[in-house]
Amino acid sequence: MARNGTVPFFFMPQQFLISDPLTVLVFAGMTAAAVASRKRTDWHARLHICAMAVIIGPAFGRLLPMPLLSPYAFEAAGVATLIFPLAGMIRDKRKLGRVHPAWLIGVGAIIGTILLFDLIAYSPLGDSLYRMATTGSHGASVPGLAFGTPPAGGLITGR
Repeated sequence: MARNGTVPFFFMPQQFLISDPLTVLVFAGMTAAAVASRKRTDWHARLHICAMAVIIGPAFGRLLPMPLLSPYAFEAAGVATLIFPLAGMIRDKRKLGRVHPAWLIGVGAIIGTILLFDLIAYSPLGDSLYRMATTGSHGASVPGLAFGTPPAGGLITGR
């Protein structure tokens, strides 16, 4: 989408470009940790739920009113994913009387991922990655750290 210059107007293209690979890496790391902990089922299940939460941001991006959340729409979708580990934390607190440490690792990974997106996107490294990815494409004419223009007229859906 960044190469085509078609990133949704409520996201910055550079942030959008950087988030996908980082999300996949964090998901893979959390999943690997869950698989490595498969004999400790308490850790295994909780780490898998947190790994799922890491990659479900795009689903929340389709459910939340993203244009109304701009300029923080990207972060809002990421924060919304915390609903899954937070529900697990509440369940553990009620059932076990304490929060399992796997939830804290998962929440830390999700928040850390959101912060890392922004740190890279707003850095010279983010600028370089965006230029490398969009060189020779329509996206090269789109500023990496600017929001697009909302579509003219009303949005037509369901037709």
